Amino acid sequence: MHRLARIGHPRYAQAFVDYLKSLGIEASMEMSSQGAEVFIHSPDAMARAEQELDLFQQDPRHERYLAASWQLGDEVDEAKNQQFSGFYEGESALTILRKTGWLTRIVVLICAAVFMFTHQGMDAEAVAHLSFFANKLEIWSSFEAWRWITPAFLHFGWLHFGFNMSAWWVFAGLIERTQGRLRLFNIFLFTGVISNWIQFIWSGDNFGGLSGVVYGVFGYLWFFQRFAEKPPFQLPKGLVVMMVLAMMFGFTGLMNIANQAHLSGLLCGCLLGVLFARLDKKTAI
Repeated sequence: MHRLARIGHPRYAQAFVDYLKSLGIEASMEMSSQGAEVFIHSPDAMARAEQELDLFQQDPRHERYLAASWQLGDEVDEAKNQQFSGFYEGESALTILRKTGWLTRIVVLICAAVFMFTHQGMDAEAVAHLSFFANKLEIWSSFEAWRWITPAFLHFGWLHFGFNMSAWWVFAGLIERTQGRLRLFNIFLFTGVISNWIQFIWSGDNFGGLSGVVYGVFGYLWFFQRFAEKPPFQLPKGLVVMMVLAMMFGFTGLMNIANQAHLSGLLCGCLLGVLFARLDKKTAI
């Protein structure tokens, strides 16, 4: 295959690939952290494809590209969604690691380092350096701004750590792979700060964990795919049901869980999913 171009917006890239196929030019796209890479399968078709690319860049919203997608039918979208909904399926651990973006890896490494530094969250003195502010007055008078986000890196026991790292790896990795690390960073920071703050208001500073952010990235994926015209991923319906039921179970009181962090993280992520989906509709390549 021969690389033709990189297109920043996956929806426009897919429409352009569909249009090339309608002209008899075999083409495909692959996602990267910077956007969609468009490839031409035959070197003999490169000259024609480059001419079409010039026209496409002048007006990527032209109706001929959307019409080509309709002509190819829903099979293209379904295959693409299946590809992104399970892009780790059947792959080796080394392949998964290679596909994972840097921000996803960095967060896991920070959480692992904190987990060891705090002796699985059991060292109260070490945990105190990373916990949220002790009281409301300290929020506005302290210069330790890192406390807004560092509780997300704390974990208490292997089960807590393992579940959050696995969920983060899948959900955050999907966002970084299809939409880039900057968007993932914005989601991480916003949902982390808000979920920590809400949990503090509810129960004080005795909490920690990445689960508020995990529910945030899950909420983003869930609502982005619902409101985007052509989302580059598709969550299985069973996964959505499972995550919502798991959050509801926390409110039964049978386990000591930071429920308000989960709920606020989920709502923040859903809000960001809607906002980014609408913003992307107005964004050119």
